[in-house]
Amino acid sequence: MASASGGIEAAQDAWQPLQRGITLALDDVGCGRHELRSALALFEAQDDAASQQGRLISAAALVQFIGIADDHYAGFEHAVAVVNATLAHIEHIPDPDHRLLARSGALVAGWFRALDDPRLAPLAEAITRELGNEAVSAPVRCCAGLTVLAYFVAHFDLEKTLWVELAMRQPLGSTDVSLRLTEEWHQALVQALYECAAPARAIAVRALHEGVAPRVPAIELKRALVEAQVAIGEGRVDTGQAALTRAEPLLDPRAPRPAFWWHLLRSRLDLTEGRHRQAITHARLALRLATDCEFPERWMGVTIMQEGQVQMASGACLSAVPFFERAGRAASGSQADFCWCLAHFARALGLIETPDTATALAELKLGLSLAQRLHWLNFFRASPAVAARICALGLEHGLETAFVHEVITARSLDAVRPDLSVWPWPIRVLTLGRFQIELGGERLAFTGKVAKKPLELLQFIVASGGSDVSATTVMFALWRDLEGDKAKSAFNVALHRLRKLLGNDDAVVLELGRVSLNPKLVWVDGLAFEQLVDGAGAAPSTVLAPAAVQAAQRALAMYGGHFLHETEDESWQMVYRSRLASKFKRTVTQLARHFVAAGDTRAVRPLLERALELDPMAEDLARELMRLLSDAGEQAAALNVFEHCRAAIARGLQAKPAPSTLALVQRIRAMA
Repeated sequence: MASASGGIEAAQDAWQPLQRGITLALDDVGCGRHELRSALALFEAQDDAASQQGRLISAAALVQFIGIADDHYAGFEHAVAVVNATLAHIEHIPDPDHRLLARSGALVAGWFRALDDPRLAPLAEAITRELGNEAVSAPVRCCAGLTVLAYFVAHFDLEKTLWVELAMRQPLGSTDVSLRLTEEWHQALVQALYECAAPARAIAVRALHEGVAPRVPAIELKRALVEAQVAIGEGRVDTGQAALTRAEPLLDPRAPRPAFWWHLLRSRLDLTEGRHRQAITHARLALRLATDCEFPERWMGVTIMQEGQVQMASGACLSAVPFFERAGRAASGSQADFCWCLAHFARALGLIETPDTATALAELKLGLSLAQRLHWLNFFRASPAVAARICALGLEHGLETAFVHEVITARSLDAVRPDLSVWPWPIRVLTLGRFQIELGGERLAFTGKVAKKPLELLQFIVASGGSDVSATTVMFALWRDLEGDKAKSAFNVALHRLRKLLGNDDAVVLELGRVSLNPKLVWVDGLAFEQLVDGAGAAPSTVLAPAAVQAAQRALAMYGGHFLHETEDESWQMVYRSRLASKFKRTVTQLARHFVAAGDTRAVRPLLERALELDPMAEDLARELMRLLSDAGEQAAALNVFEHCRAAIARGLQAKPAPSTLALVQRIRAMA
């Protein structure tokens, strides 16, 4: 370290603890805090130009060493404020070591205030260039390298991260650099490469360094925590658990920052595995420890929001809002935007099933618009079901649909509702009123001669419920004229051709002699209709619950006609067609009676008219519509409904309407 000169000599009483604190910290970044805080206090008690420089140097050193050690943040925010207040003195500092420490501290203080401040990028570049300046001691350059590395990682800038790695090779080769500082660098580099999406290089750097240097407990703890963080983020639960187990004995009560990191990761692991109660416990412990170590609230966003994440996964969406809002208020710039985005989503999901759906959709639009602007595809990463709910609502209501499709595709999210036909299913099979296959949103066009049996196999699986269909039953139904191995061979050929036709071998699964459509890849309108109707259940009273009304309306909108309406009438087709038609008619009746009981007769007429278009021989529905029209004074329209129904019955069944229908007609004619 160069000797003090000029104005700094006038502050000799403050300079001595400053120099000692820097020397101790350069040897072990966990030391020297008391001396640096004492020096800062002494400089703050003076008011001359030299003291202003001393304030800046001591505060900047304190900021850097606290950030590098990352164990306890006592005095950090005050030091940041001092650095920001004394920036004008940087260029007047004569000592090159002190000047680089001041610049590095200014970078930290600047991004603490606003990470996206445009003045910070040129400062970071200047510090990077100084890493090769041999007029500055190698340990100080290593500290500056760690600081600028953290800045570039915060911007996920892999190119500049690698440039800093290259620049750091020269100072790291010096024998003046302590083991602790060297180990801090290698650990920070591995973590930086992971965060900048370069895991292969991170693994290579880690493997190259392991076993070369003696073990430092504080660094071993950081390594284990980084390994746990990466593994949990990638869904490698066992590896994450093992890393946390390895890290736990290394936790030190004097360093609560790693302890709160450990509990935060433990909470994430529990959340991933659905242990919500334990996840909340560890989230609260993490937040308490973060407060104990005086970690700046501005940087505590992830920790503050963790309990909110767990509340969302538990379904208590409105309880999650305060956590996201608190983090948003503490952060700034784009970091705050991420927090507010989650707050909008939480309010949207919390209100969507209440009467205040307008507010819910407004919040959903705000959240999706913000996520799109941030190009944030991984919101609620640990809770894909929550993310899928948000995407489903966005598609259903036409909000930022292009972005929502991108999120679903990038994350391979599973649909949360079978009735959502607008979900980007890889394979869609339409069987109600037609037979059509869509692959990737494009209708499959059959060219030339198409094998009939693969399509019949698909239709039979659908008609049998779509899953867990006995292969033996399939063979008997479709190849009843073949025996034994010949039927099995024909089945295998048809299955192979069907998979090729659908463009995905995983689309149709055969396990233990039972065949199923893969629900993550294949959507079938008939199966979705039936699931929706069955899920709503039978109404115990005339008036339906709002959720049941919505489910019934979605189901009826999906019913485009009878099952395989224009195909050959095999017995298995007719059985399933009759079952779906019965459920369709039952749902129409329930919904019509609900509207009548609720006094909303205007909604009943189009409902019954559409049902009769699909099934003109549905005499009971015709009578409901005739009564409705007659009560409204439209006797002629009511009689017209009867004539259409009578003609359909005569044509289709060669029969006459029921006596109850004829009696109703007589009453209507008498009123005309």
